[in-house]
Amino acid sequence: MALVAILISLAPAASAAQGDPEKARPTFNQMCAGCHGTQGNGQEGTKSGFVPRVPTLADKEYMASVPDDYLTMIIKKGGAYMGKIAAMPAWEKKLSDEEINDIVALIRTFTN
Repeated sequence: MALVAILISLAPAASAAQGDPEKARPTFNQMCAGCHGTQGNGQEGTKSGFVPRVPTLADKEYMASVPDDYLTMIIKKGGAYMGKIAAMPAWEKKLSDEEINDIVALIRTFTN
């Protein structure tokens, strides 16, 4: 597992994800915004009192260093699988690959 994370993290970040960010908005707002916020910054749209606070998806420098494949794996397998926060659920049984690609594309818009 750690090896997968290391290999993925060494890959260059894609300049634009290969999904449709607008298609992802309703899914992100329903399944992700409670923790990440509607703009990925952990602010507006989060569940009141959510602990622990999650890192922002709107940090331009950090997100530029993270490849799409890495984001895809975290969404599919969950945070614990990728050595991140265990509260991040695995979505691979609830979301299709297309839906996950769309969410990655939406996440990429948070730093624009």
